[in-house]
Amino acid sequence: MIELEGLTKRYGEKVAVDHLTFSVRPGIVTGFLGPNGAGKSTTMRMILGLDRPTAGDVRIDGRHYDRLKDPLTYIGALLDAKAVHGGRSARNHLLCLAQSNGIPGSRVAEVLETVGLTAVARKKAKGFSLGMGQRLGIAGALLGDPRILMFDEPVNGLDPEG
Repeated sequence: MIELEGLTKRYGEKVAVDHLTFSVRPGIVTGFLGPNGAGKSTTMRMILGLDRPTAGDVRIDGRHYDRLKDPLTYIGALLDAKAVHGGRSARNHLLCLAQSNGIPGSRVAEVLETVGLTAVARKKAKGFSLGMGQRLGIAGALLGDPRILMFDEPVNGLDPEG
């Protein structure tokens, strides 16, 4: 479960997230809808500990993200599909994630197959289209077979097959 309580994020005078409180219960699909600049991505970044809240608290299964043992088995996230080292192949990108999180290397082939990237697994990510990058990001999110999946604009650039 994800729990946010009074979550606030300010950037100088700009309030990006204002006293947000809610829970995401297991088995429930939850979506954020709102215009650009409404704080959706900022909220997700705070859940993952990438941005520190100005006020409030966020917990995943009762703990802060940085206190989770093997965090990729708790929550798999895709926030930015282009956040990969362009010089690495899709396979090596996922292998680095797997090795740094104690996930068996065999899982890399499984998630590449799941997202339809097996044929390009050895190609460098810098040559990927937006949709292929999105699939690679989804593969990374699935890598730890997590209890929770969190995607920011998950279908951006995907074709119907994706």
